[in-house]
Amino acid sequence: MTREEFIEMIDTGGDIMFDCDGRSYTILCWADGGPDIAEQVTEDNHRCFPDGEALVNGYIVNGKPLEECIGQIRITFCS
Repeated sequence: MTREEFIEMIDTGGDIMFDCDGRSYTILCWADGGPDIAEQVTEDNHRCFPDGEALVNGYIVNGKPLEECIGQIRITFCS
């Protein structure tokens, strides 16, 4: 999956669950404030962004922006 494909999935999706770098995350793409992301189970590292591009650029996974981890993302659910 490319960076652009992931951003499009966020901007047009419903819920996305994915694994990356040993952790699991959920993105609620329909949230009122824009895409809402947090780690699954613990709900740690919760953030809200205005759109998919801002989320991919600004969300941090183990000290790195999510955009640097695109190649490690494994989608586990998408609606």
